[in-house]
Amino acid sequence: MPNPSTLTDTPYKSATSITQTRKKMLIDEVKADVERDIKDTLYTVDTNEFLKNIIPKTPDWRQSLQKLKNQDQYEGYRWANFPKTPPDEKSLYGPLAEALNAIVAIVPEELVQTNIVYVDRHNRTPKSLEKEMAAARPDGAGAQLDANLPVVDDDVDGQLDELSSGKLDSPAEHTEAKKKLLWWMSIHIVYEIKVDKSDTERFEAVMQLLTYMRQVLMEQLDRRFVLGFVLLFDELTLVLCDRSGVMVAEKAINIHTEAKKFIQIIMGFSCMTPVQLGWDPAMEIYHPRTKDIQPSYKIAHNFEGVKGKGRYNIHWVIDVVQDGKVEKYVTVAIISAVRSAELCGRATVVYEVVKFDEKENPKKTYALKRYWRPIRTDSNPELYPSEGQIYDILDKDKADEMKHAIVCHDIKIDHEVDSTFKLISRNKVVTIYKRPVKPLLPQKRKEIDADAELRLEVRGEVSHSDPARPVERYHTNVLMPMGEVIKMFSCRLELLKCFRDYVEEHKDCHKRLILHRDISSGNLLIFEADDGSTFGRLMDFDHAKKASGMRKIESKVAGLSPLELDKRRDNVRRLVQRKVDDNVVDIALKWLDKEVSAIAYIDEAAESTDPSKENSGKTLCPTDLGWANTDATKPHEWPDFSERTPSPGERTGTIPFMSAEVIARESLFELHGKTKLPTFTHQAIHDIESLIWVLIYLCITRKGPGLQMRRNELDNTSPDYDEELEKVVLNLFEGNASQVKETKFSLARNPDLIAFEKQVVAYFHPYFEPLKPYVCQWWAILLLGYRYRGEEFYNIHDHIIRLLDKAITKIGQDVTEDGQAQLESRKKYKEKRLAIFRDSTTPQSASILVEHTAAPGPSQIVQG
Repeated sequence: MPNPSTLTDTPYKSATSITQTRKKMLIDEVKADVERDIKDTLYTVDTNEFLKNIIPKTPDWRQSLQKLKNQDQYEGYRWANFPKTPPDEKSLYGPLAEALNAIVAIVPEELVQTNIVYVDRHNRTPKSLEKEMAAARPDGAGAQLDANLPVVDDDVDGQLDELSSGKLDSPAEHTEAKKKLLWWMSIHIVYEIKVDKSDTERFEAVMQLLTYMRQVLMEQLDRRFVLGFVLLFDELTLVLCDRSGVMVAEKAINIHTEAKKFIQIIMGFSCMTPVQLGWDPAMEIYHPRTKDIQPSYKIAHNFEGVKGKGRYNIHWVIDVVQDGKVEKYVTVAIISAVRSAELCGRATVVYEVVKFDEKENPKKTYALKRYWRPIRTDSNPELYPSEGQIYDILDKDKADEMKHAIVCHDIKIDHEVDSTFKLISRNKVVTIYKRPVKPLLPQKRKEIDADAELRLEVRGEVSHSDPARPVERYHTNVLMPMGEVIKMFSCRLELLKCFRDYVEEHKDCHKRLILHRDISSGNLLIFEADDGSTFGRLMDFDHAKKASGMRKIESKVAGLSPLELDKRRDNVRRLVQRKVDDNVVDIALKWLDKEVSAIAYIDEAAESTDPSKENSGKTLCPTDLGWANTDATKPHEWPDFSERTPSPGERTGTIPFMSAEVIARESLFELHGKTKLPTFTHQAIHDIESLIWVLIYLCITRKGPGLQMRRNELDNTSPDYDEELEKVVLNLFEGNASQVKETKFSLARNPDLIAFEKQVVAYFHPYFEPLKPYVCQWWAILLLGYRYRGEEFYNIHDHIIRLLDKAITKIGQDVTEDGQAQLESRKKYKEKRLAIFRDSTTPQSASILVEHTAAPGPSQIVQG
């Protein structure tokens, strides 16, 4: 694991991938996601503090216990029907559900804030809005009472089996059976039961519970945090999961001998408002046909109450604060929810929205991003600005229509910022959870988890007895202009012009000391101007960083005497393969103090810019190599990120489009005969490399512009399926972080550029054939930048802009392509999405071609 002192950037989570189709998620994959989410954010908290801060006070427990005794629910010092020595956990399912509901039944009606019924569904997976969801089965759950759910699983198994097999002929029987289904969206509380009371079993039970909590967060986009518990025979342990991590009560409660606390907990859940149970009061479901607006948990059991099929077609009404007032927006579709289930992280969800009052005839559509942004309390706020402050810097002096954000604000609940540490957990002091040490077993297979070594090292650095402070996170709204993702390009010329716009905008941001750091296909958008022309914009600066100022990089020839400089010029000029003027030599020596390095640099730059040697007899000047013809003795100014330290925790990036250097957090090459840089810093060139990987991804996986243009060769059910092509996509984009890094490292370190052509560019779809030479040259420029840290490194924007200008001119002259039909198709597609609010009798299309995910975890899915 890299030493934190050598990092200037917060490490990325180590697995993010993309894939073409939405596939069934396996429960083992969910467990792996849970482990990745909480590998160093699993905490313990004092049980009494947990009860004091989270569970509200309830009526006198003595009276409550006496009522339960009178009802024969509590006998002596034990709950009725609980076995003294259970043969297995199944013998606990029914008795626990009965005890829980008996406690709920004695809560005074005037104190009930949330109607909860506890149900035993240990052998039946809760109903999901997505067929691809993993088949997780919690041992029991506290769900919304409005669903009229039977308590014990055995009572309803037969009828539910008949429902699933289609054997119910009567509409009334069908309707009645559907009411008995437990929906993930209606769950308030989840729990897990085990028999063994060992530390190992407790840990395993908590981890199992977290798979259910992750599923809850995946299904319930309006859920801020989740409460639950594990029961080891007769010992109950409370668990709270918010976006800063997981808190486990340190001491278990014996439900028999500590009936007071047990009653307080279960009565407390019913006395808690939905907001206190983790629901978001600023989100409700809107039904276009009935015009009803209700909390999701009240209609989740009635599938007909949700328009369309799947969570991507649910319409949410969401509150956004603008100019001091609450403005309601309604979602048209979900743009991305790939990280919504994160137990610890930003849990970003992006929606396409319109103003609720304008929904029948919207003037504009917007992108609304909701996420949990990390807060640094130990640093200079000017050096670590929030996303909203980043936009203030970028949008200064810009027209309203060109601003990145319309509004950015922290969400408040009862006038208090919705935060994980201050509001949800109420500043509880926590310690790192001490995981049980399992005995070493003979190794039967190689370790395939790329995080295993990293996790062990992280845990080894932490003292389990030391207090810890989870990363504080604020719940945030960002309302932005809405464009089309880059895969919706209308023609090759529009594609290239948009990429030029992205590089140009990145250059402007860099001048303002801002570096994006999360270039992906979802952050590259196409916008339409008032005159109908289109342009590209770089959006979503959630992971951007800000430099403290500009630093001067001194020239290595600045202190040389004229005699010494002439001598070094002669030595270089005598050995380079092409004729060059003094300015070329001076610029090379400006960056490289060794003459042999300067010679190699000039030769490679000449080969890159003139591979056919058309100008072999010409004396090359700086502009022939794409270099700025400037005074080589003057220092170069560059944003200074040296004062930054890594933020706590990890940040999630889009690994398929990352530079290999960023994934590995190390430089590709030894520089000028020296060892690798001791400190890795994310720089502008890494973002520009991300741009080329997005372009390559489009060229390899798509067969042209517009909708539904995924290549048939990548569909293993198609007669055109190409296993070799799929392997290329896997290695470059869809594999794990280690696989993607090694593939890109191998390509970058290969001195023969032909390897890049054969292993990458050769797999472009024929439609993108005209782009091949420019992609190859872009790659060559990047390698020059990495290898020599000279002009191509520090002026990377200008190099790529010149290259794209050249490509735009050439393709504009040589390629005849009318993109108007695709522009019209884009417009009609957008109108169709918005028609749901005007014509609510027409079912919405179930195929919304935006970035989807059906499976929890860090897998970004690009569909279409």
